[in-house]
Amino acid sequence: MSLIIQIRVIAFTFLFGLYISFIFNLLYKILFTKNIIINFITNFLFVILNSILYFYLLFMIDSGRIHIYLLFIFLISFFLYNLLFKKIRWNG
Repeated sequence: MSLIIQIRVIAFTFLFGLYISFIFNLLYKILFTKNIIINFITNFLFVILNSILYFYLLFMIDSGRIHIYLLFIFLISFFLYNLLFKKIRWNG
């Protein structure tokens, strides 16, 4: 894998981590309801649909190769967004 592709994959994973954190905060009230059945369905759909989106876009960039450092970059960007913007969580 060339250096340009690695930089693209790292940048994409970082941005996708920010995107997931933003969507998670935006849909927080929907994802965590008091009804356990709706809670299970919404969480399942959230994870499945975003996983499919990530792997599809990763496939378009890098033929779908996953490296361990992508997980670390994703987690760093997810927690960085929550650290910087935790007061923005929608409470509507």
